[in-house]
Amino acid sequence: MRHKTNFLSQSDICAIYKCLDGHIHLKYRTLDLTMDPEEFYQVAQVFSDALHTLRKVEEPIDDKIDLKDLDIYLKV
Repeated sequence: MRHKTNFLSQSDICAIYKCLDGHIHLKYRTLDLTMDPEEFYQVAQVFSDALHTLRKVEEPIDDKIDLKDLDIYLKV
């Protein structure tokens, strides 16, 4: 594998980059997973779904709508 060239996103403990061979790498600490773009889209969807689920659990959504909080313009 050649050296990484194009960072797509990075933080202190993880990074996502594309190498010269066209693979997408997910690097977490010392772990470096190599995927083709289609595999990456599937992994990204799983991460996205997990984040969505965690947000629901941590911040329960109240389906009730309080009319006083809505900006309503009356037409006569």
